[in-house]
Amino acid sequence: MDEAKLRDDADAHGRATVEGDLKTAGSYLDKEAYGAAGQVMEKMPKPLESSEVGSVEIEGEEALVQIRYSGGGDEVVIESRWAERDGTPKIVGLRVL
Repeated sequence: MDEAKLRDDADAHGRATVEGDLKTAGSYLDKEAYGAAGQVMEKMPKPLESSEVGSVEIEGEEALVQIRYSGGGDEVVIESRWAERDGTPKIVGLRVL
């Protein structure tokens, strides 16, 4: 998995989430991450104002990416687990840190 491409995809996912573009944000999710996505969204700051990609750690065939979301004086860090699906990095797991 290419770290620069993964970082770009994670940044685009984070920006789309902040902008409320759930179609674009959701395009980075593999179907196995759908269930966790709703639970994670409930814990996001409201209103969402910014996202920032933090660490990107590639571990074999998967990678862990941390994105800090801020807004309304609050912030939360979401860790997403990414894996290649049909040659494209996709989020396969999500959790709030």
